[in-house]
Amino acid sequence: MEVQKGDQAAQAKIWRLIYGFSESLVLRCAVELGIADIIHEHGDTISINQLASKIPVNSVNVDHLYRIMRFLVHMKLFSIQSVKGELRYGLEPAARCLVKGWDKCMVPSILSITDKDFMAPWHYIKESLGKDSPTAFERALGMNIWEYMADNPKKNQLFNEGMACDSRLLTSALIQDCKEMFEGILSLVDVGGGTGTALRAIAKAFPHLKCTVYDLPHVIADSPDYPEVARVPGDMFKSIPSADAIMMKCILHDWDDQECIKILKKCREAVPPKGGKVIIVDIVLDVESDCHYSNMRRCMDLDMMLNTGGKERTEEEWKKLIYDAGFTGYKIKSISAVQSLIEAYPY
Repeated sequence: MEVQKGDQAAQAKIWRLIYGFSESLVLRCAVELGIADIIHEHGDTISINQLASKIPVNSVNVDHLYRIMRFLVHMKLFSIQSVKGELRYGLEPAARCLVKGWDKCMVPSILSITDKDFMAPWHYIKESLGKDSPTAFERALGMNIWEYMADNPKKNQLFNEGMACDSRLLTSALIQDCKEMFEGILSLVDVGGGTGTALRAIAKAFPHLKCTVYDLPHVIADSPDYPEVARVPGDMFKSIPSADAIMMKCILHDWDDQECIKILKKCREAVPPKGGKVIIVDIVLDVESDCHYSNMRRCMDLDMMLNTGGKERTEEEWKKLIYDAGFTGYKIKSISAVQSLIEAYPY
């Protein structure tokens, strides 16, 4: 009997893993239907029929909607209660991240990560294991991720909106937790800064800074023209504009070690000998940790491996990169985000 119970538990675990994709795709469905927005705007709990009347689908099958909501309740995104014999739905705390129009909204990240094309590389994990194999992204979509973004403007916009969403969450943590990082410097270049969302927030919080976003020409061409932020197109492997500090948020994890060293050397050349620094905002893996971000960090490590050929790194791996690029020291600070802050000192 004990063996049978063990077998049942093992099989149940495997079934949960098989259907692990279901939560992210049902979450995407909830976002596309705007369920959290509808309940938020309603201002109170809502019945299934009221919800059905407001979602953007013609002739809603209420039974299907009820079963989707039952799954979302199980995911602890929405609450359910019986009011005078009628089931009514409300928002759980996590569902507030699905409500559009505020700085903690995660909808762009959800739509980007669960996009069909951006999920396709996960079907090519095995094919990418060869020592000199193309990335899983190349296997799935026929070109590397940077070529694909340049050739597909709509997907590039989706990708950039997802990155801007992550930047908003991350920048909030930086401004809140790391004010001292921006003291003593007058200019800041955000390398790979995308749409400039993060740098604009920093510029507003620290108006003494001259802020410049530096990215590939097609990214700069599609980015908003914020008055607080200068925009410069270019290639970080060739040169980086000079500034008191260079910042890279979630950039180095896209690249292998040798490419990272090349980028870091260009950063080192761009800052002054006295007081210059390079600010790296990226994940620092602790493979033994079991904190609430740990599994996400491991997932993002695989994400980098499949999509860019990059990786998330441990402190020892960061230390080696920084010293191999000619820096003389560094320090790491935890912040209220999945990433950490690494300050690298070039001289």
